[in-house]
Amino acid sequence: MTGKVATATSNPDRPAPSWVGSVLDGEGTWTLRAKVPWFLGLIILFDSWDAVIVAYTLPSISAEWGLDALQKGWLISAGYGGQFIGAMVFGALAERFGRLRVFWPTMMAMSLLAIACAFSRSYHELLALRLVQGVAIGAGLPIATCYVNEVAATATRGRFYGSFQTLMTSGFAIASFTSAWLIDVIGWRMLFAIGAMPLLALPFARMLPESPRWLAARGRDDQAAEALKRLGAGSIPGSGKRNRTSTSERMPLGLLFAPGQRHRSAVVALLWFSTYLVNYGLLTWIPTIYVSMFGIPIATALRFNTIVAAVSIFLPVIMRQTVDKTGRRPPVIACTALCGVAMVLLMLLPVERRGLVIAAAIVGQLGISIGALTLWYYTAEVFETRIRSVALGAGSGIARGASMMTPLVVGLVIAETGSVTLVFMTFGISAFVASGLWLFATRETAGRQIDD
Repeated sequence: MTGKVATATSNPDRPAPSWVGSVLDGEGTWTLRAKVPWFLGLIILFDSWDAVIVAYTLPSISAEWGLDALQKGWLISAGYGGQFIGAMVFGALAERFGRLRVFWPTMMAMSLLAIACAFSRSYHELLALRLVQGVAIGAGLPIATCYVNEVAATATRGRFYGSFQTLMTSGFAIASFTSAWLIDVIGWRMLFAIGAMPLLALPFARMLPESPRWLAARGRDDQAAEALKRLGAGSIPGSGKRNRTSTSERMPLGLLFAPGQRHRSAVVALLWFSTYLVNYGLLTWIPTIYVSMFGIPIATALRFNTIVAAVSIFLPVIMRQTVDKTGRRPPVIACTALCGVAMVLLMLLPVERRGLVIAAAIVGQLGISIGALTLWYYTAEVFETRIRSVALGAGSGIARGASMMTPLVVGLVIAETGSVTLVFMTFGISAFVASGLWLFATRETAGRQIDD
């Protein structure tokens, strides 16, 4: 395979593109389809809010209930643990029962549990609720990503998904910038309750049809044709002109390890792990490392971390405007390699070179962020319809696993060695691994019709 992931045409086990893709790329009003990334993006914005709001409410919760460091750690980890389960399990359910039939119930559960968190009466009650809510939170993003990519036109798929991703990532930024002010005005309980906003969208849930690609892959061509009409398609071929894709009764998770598929699955899994190990590691530990290892004042450390958060808001916007022109691979190869170089500099820079330390850390954070954002595009595009949702769920689950592991590993290394050299070495190696995988083991997906 000359180092590249096999294409659809080179793998006889993969189904050929169906008639649905041709219709989605054809003429039509596409009025409803144009609303898809914005509608689902607004809903997932609150999925993102629910995912991180505990971090910003934790000081107030701790003061009210007198939590120790271990209890606070468990409260944060409970949400990530639930997200890991939700991403892994519900991706497979979405392959079996349909994208929206799984997505809407999980968003309702997430919202109702946000209200329940707001009324929790004790630490243990909130801990249990966050674990269960995390399951619903982890389910939402992979399924929504899958749906958005499955209804997009090939030529503008990057821009289409970029609109969704811009709103999705805004939830993290909004929580970061508003929580400090809101918590003084309305209290920590109401911050949890804000996460129930997707309930307002439920009356419009039936507006969107099920994914026509998923329907066609299940042999339900007439329903797929109706879904395409609702999305705004023009002409739809008659039943005699619709080429059929083979359906599989095998478990979707098993398909990830099928012959001809396992190499692709292994590459994508390694990309998710290596990228998010660095991404979460820098996100959670850089402020602490600034202060404890480089002697940077706390206020300065937090200010520079806020700069990274502010710039990160615009990364999805920039990608939305450029990713269909540049392709997926060139920017991410360069940015992940640049992150690796930044980590090497952090290993070598003397403590007193604070300006260079901060500059290298910022470059590293932004570079790996590009890698993390691109993975959502690529994973949705490189897998076919019958396993797209489970592949996204598995990738998201791996990312959640990395997020749970990173704080423990970094904390242990610093505690045992009293140095960040090994930490930055690990991050650097991981970034270079990601860059190498993008360069030698992936294929370009921009401008290619995704496989049915």
